[in-house]
Amino acid sequence: MHAALLIAAKDLRQRVRDRSAIVVAVIAPFALAAIFGMLIRDGGTEFTAHYAIIDDDGGPIAAAFIDGPMAALADPETGVAEIVDVASEAEAREQVDAGELDAVILIPAGFSDAVLAGGGAKLAIIGNTDSTLGTEVARAVSSAFMDELAAIRLSVAAVLEAQGRTPDPAYAAELAERAQQSATPVTLAGTLADSRQMGATTFYAASMAIFFLFFTAQFGALSLLGERRGGTLPRLVAAPIPPWAIVAGKALGSFVLAAVAMAVLVASSTVLLGATWGDPLAVATLVLGAVVAAMGITALITTLSRTEEQAGNLNSIAAVSLAILGGAFFPLGRGPDILQQVSLLTPHAWFLRGISDLGPAGTGIGTVLLPIAALFVIGLGTGAIGLARAGRLVVAR
Repeated sequence: MHAALLIAAKDLRQRVRDRSAIVVAVIAPFALAAIFGMLIRDGGTEFTAHYAIIDDDGGPIAAAFIDGPMAALADPETGVAEIVDVASEAEAREQVDAGELDAVILIPAGFSDAVLAGGGAKLAIIGNTDSTLGTEVARAVSSAFMDELAAIRLSVAAVLEAQGRTPDPAYAAELAERAQQSATPVTLAGTLADSRQMGATTFYAASMAIFFLFFTAQFGALSLLGERRGGTLPRLVAAPIPPWAIVAGKALGSFVLAAVAMAVLVASSTVLLGATWGDPLAVATLVLGAVVAAMGITALITTLSRTEEQAGNLNSIAAVSLAILGGAFFPLGRGPDILQQVSLLTPHAWFLRGISDLGPAGTGIGTVLLPIAALFVIGLGTGAIGLARAGRLVVAR
């Protein structure tokens, strides 16, 4: 074991002195994460609509619409919209055309009277053509409110019909109020899944870390081919040390370098970029799993190659391909189902899924046991084959 530690220390000294290794391991992923984080701010991942309401009616039904569903949309804590004050309909239309408003809702004069009289009542929505989602939200909320009014009117009409009474405006209004205050028998409850929300800064910090990890983790396996090319591998084999110590030393050097690089990226992105990784113990375990997975895959690819150049090229192709399939460059949530299924074969997808599951909600390691297990299974499976081939390579030389 002493020999393995000496080999690992020697490799680490060489890598630390190599500026390109430091650039690949730390500087490049941090710089790209910072650039992507500035280009796509965290707020870009959250939906906030801007609406204006022109109330030309001023009646009780219009007030119920504004103070009810629209006020809920604009709630500072749970809402997803902001109600903007405008002086006139013309001004509102201008702001919609300029893209400053997602939509303007027009409540015409006589709206409340028409509803109370059982006649036709209409709300007008003028939406920004470039804000389809914001317009659809306003349309959905307005439609739900109108459906509720229709249900109340139908209930009142059913009661009056059953009682055989002549419609009395006062009595009908009383029935409508009672129907409105009655509890809905079935409701749909929803909550924000904070534990599965990941801001842009955190996403790109994690994705760039796992992407460049593959270039860092390959150093140990590549150095075996370098030792063979330089003629130093036969000398190591001839030394009074077991062949496994050579392989273990190379693997240990790569593991330490990759783990330290990931730790530096996590710490620096947290302090300097404001990334939110989650529970430290869970993050540390995910990082170790990612390091093991990257080492296993790069070791397998390297030992299937004949030269350093060939191994480096194949590892680069694998790193980019796995990153694309694993969603390291863009989230796969809106992609086809088949792509999301294929991504589960990559350590990138499992690592990003683990960081996303931790999120800002403060969940612990129990939340990410599946991603951790997947990372270690991928790493240990491919690594076992790679180390076995590396051992035969050392013995053969």
